[in-house]
Amino acid sequence: MTTRQQLPQRRPNQTVELTHDNMAFSVTLGYDPATGEPREVFTHGVKVGSTMDGILNDTCILLSILLQYGAKPSSFVGSMGRLGDGTSPASIIGVIADVLAKESDGCS
Repeated sequence: MTTRQQLPQRRPNQTVELTHDNMAFSVTLGYDPATGEPREVFTHGVKVGSTMDGILNDTCILLSILLQYGAKPSSFVGSMGRLGDGTSPASIIGVIADVLAKESDGCS
């Protein structure tokens, strides 16, 4: 595995509003200023301090670490669970991964 990329204290970011399972979420992506690639992700939308809040925080930390080690979202997004239609994400985690993949593809 490569070395983890340290991000500068100030970096570009973008917040995307989305809905999954009739719930609204805000997903913020932090970008590497040198490459424009997403390198971190944060999300909000569930009750602070709830179990789901903890799960989403931990998920975002893991996804951010993967990105900072150079993993491409396309390398893990295909492994995320999908609904019966085969394309719709089964969870908000899959939705976040899809957003990362879309943003990363846009940088290629």
